[in-house]
Amino acid sequence: MLNNVAKRINLLPQKKEQEFKMIFANEYGSVDFWKEVNIPNFKKVAVTLSAGTDSALVLYMLCTYITENNLDIEILPFTGVDTKRPMNHLNASEIVDFFQEKFPNITFLSHFIFWYEHTPRDSEMKREAHRKEERKLYNEEDVKLFCRGKSANPPEDEAQKHNMFFDRERERDSDIDDGYKIFMRTGREGKSGSEPGRWIYTPLAFVDKRFVAKCYKDYDLMEELFPITASCIGYEKTTDYWTKPCKKCWWCKEKLWAFGMYDGGL
Repeated sequence: MLNNVAKRINLLPQKKEQEFKMIFANEYGSVDFWKEVNIPNFKKVAVTLSAGTDSALVLYMLCTYITENNLDIEILPFTGVDTKRPMNHLNASEIVDFFQEKFPNITFLSHFIFWYEHTPRDSEMKREAHRKEERKLYNEEDVKLFCRGKSANPPEDEAQKHNMFFDRERERDSDIDDGYKIFMRTGREGKSGSEPGRWIYTPLAFVDKRFVAKCYKDYDLMEELFPITASCIGYEKTTDYWTKPCKKCWWCKEKLWAFGMYDGGL
């Protein structure tokens, strides 16, 4: 089945110097998956699974890549939960179950879920919580590579048109390229006082959510995967205690802009 899907949606694996290439492409951009990843002798990949559409797509790309190339790589789903918005781990767990069923040939390690305190609008608290747990997995589980699903911001004209300049993360603008946006190493192994030398891979860094939405349609993910993703970051009052999307937060607006609907197809 995957070979037929690959032909239909322009997945083009080709061997070159003992490495495989896989292109995910549509009219909104392309992702040369695994292009810059060159880490010898690793067997585990952690995927930071927020439960949103972007990280779920990265997990799909990784699973497809491993399956098409018959690689011996284990996947560790990795989910952080804000104690003030404590429901995304349920969606993330559903997503993991979906992929385990869809890719039975891949070994999924136990879903790593951790909780953290987060002051609204202080994104650094969230990032530090993730870094702490990444270090733990690196040191205790020998996880050297972490995949993230962060995509680029909508273009400025689209952001203005759809009221998406509030809470916009400037670092996600596609015109920012510090040389480490797609693939970077944090710290140096063996250097006293530094972070462990784990690697971070962000394949969607230069494509926006329109690319993600088109991938969902091209790869037949709208019917089963999209409904269980959750992008809204609203709190209890604006979401009726997390039973519906708030339709007000930046992530709700971005999802509506790209997919034409909110969480759950609303």
